[in-house]
Amino acid sequence: MTTGWLPLYLRSRRVPYAAPVSVAAVAAVVLPWSAWAESPEVDPSLAVLTVMLALTPLIPTLAGDDDALEKTAALPWPPRRMLHLIGAGTFVAVLLLGARAAGADFGPGWLILRNCAGLAGLSGLSVALLGPRLAWAAPVAWSAVQAMLAAPGGSGWRQSLLWLMQPVGSVPAAVTALVLLVVGVLAYAARVSPPRAPNETAMGR
Repeated sequence: MTTGWLPLYLRSRRVPYAAPVSVAAVAAVVLPWSAWAESPEVDPSLAVLTVMLALTPLIPTLAGDDDALEKTAALPWPPRRMLHLIGAGTFVAVLLLGARAAGADFGPGWLILRNCAGLAGLSGLSVALLGPRLAWAAPVAWSAVQAMLAAPGGSGWRQSLLWLMQPVGSVPAAVTALVLLVVGVLAYAARVSPPRAPNETAMGR
């Protein structure tokens, strides 16, 4: 019996272990909100933090244990990396959109897709530049700061800087998310991560 590359790829990246953690992170927000909140509309700051919480467990799956294998030309790695990163953002978006059935509304569909796409791109860029061990820092820090400031509106540069908290019609926020997605996907596809020391590779296994 022949096993397709996709199940093997997902297992090698530990996706079957990370995905349930993302589901649990969303459920940890959705269940209390739907049970006790007076309105189904989730607070915008909490919605941003939920995107971050759901995406963070998937970031380590963006790199494998064998750096040498990741750099070989034996397999078409760039398309697979692109699909992996876009799939991670899509998975989180589906979770948040599906939460409406449980009584928690994380905002308009376009807003959810924008924030998930932008944070996924930022995660891919972080993996390419910082490596999988530190890749979580940039998306977590940027999300947390924006959620705490909770400052929509303002000048164009301010909307770009605080793009996660902008309303659905904000053009600077949409452009920022799109740039992050495109740059992150291309950077992640071209370069998985900085080389890791042998002892770090052994620990990852």
